Amino acid sequence: MNNFPMKKIVNIVIFGLLLLIFSSYMFTFQVRENEVAFLSSSGQPKLVEGGAGLKFRLPRPFQQLYKFDKRIRLVESEYKEVSTAEQGTINIQVFFGWKIDEANADTFFTSFQGSDSSKYIEEANTKLKGIVMEQSSAVIKTEVPEIGRFISFQEDQDATRSKAFEEIEETILAKAQDETKGLGVEVKFVGIQRVGVPQVVLDKVLDEMVTEWEGRANETLRQVKAEAETIKKNAENERKKAIAQANRAATDEIQEAQDRAEKIFEEFKKDPKLAEFLIQLDALEKSVQAGSTLILDETMGPFPILRGQIPLIQGGEISPAPEE
Repeated sequence: MNNFPMKKIVNIVIFGLLLLIFSSYMFTFQVRENEVAFLSSSGQPKLVEGGAGLKFRLPRPFQQLYKFDKRIRLVESEYKEVSTAEQGTINIQVFFGWKIDEANADTFFTSFQGSDSSKYIEEANTKLKGIVMEQSSAVIKTEVPEIGRFISFQEDQDATRSKAFEEIEETILAKAQDETKGLGVEVKFVGIQRVGVPQVVLDKVLDEMVTEWEGRANETLRQVKAEAETIKKNAENERKKAIAQANRAATDEIQEAQDRAEKIFEEFKKDPKLAEFLIQLDALEKSVQAGSTLILDETMGPFPILRGQIPLIQGGEISPAPEE
């Protein structure tokens, strides 16, 4: 009996704590530094003022709470086919970042619809994606005369292509910002994530590239053949020139030799015996070398000179050979 009042007090305390927790959940909410909140009463949204902190509200259905992250959200579009200025087509995918405009947060809430915060953001992403993609298509159709501004296979065009990307992105951003004015949002940046060509266009581009490469290869082959033919002709001319020079040199040498032979022959005709003796002597010198041994018939020339069968020169005159 004495413990009954204590149990009753404990139960009352617990009930009071539960009631306090439930009341705080139903009648208060927390706004973080990176959030913006709205309270809707009878469908009329109102921005919660005062920045971050603990706020009070009425429970549903009297008031409905909407909280949104006010940081930049990144959204990607689909990979979509768009037209260029010269009736060409390319596939393009863009990305962009947007955030709630805190200065016009009420406008954001009235520009979109949704049963809760996530549905609002989902509709905002869809609508803004459509706007950015629409402006991207319009800019590419008016600003891009040819696919080559985006797609290049030459290294020296990389800088030009990067500049083209930046210019197109800046133009799309400016137009998207104009279109989203009054929606309570800020589009902070737009970028081109991927660019490609449809299969039909790709086949055509590849065919043109193959044709161009074949033309370059044929031109290179023609130049190489022309150079080879020139080298061959020059070599043939040099060969003919060298042969002609050698023939002239040989003819000159033969003529000189003949002239010398004629002079010697004329001298020999003056004294035939002296000529015979000199010829025999020269042959003997060429036949007998130092340290050599010859076994030959003594009647074979020029060895008869060794037996005294050839006249000898004495005192500048040829004397008859001594008798044996």
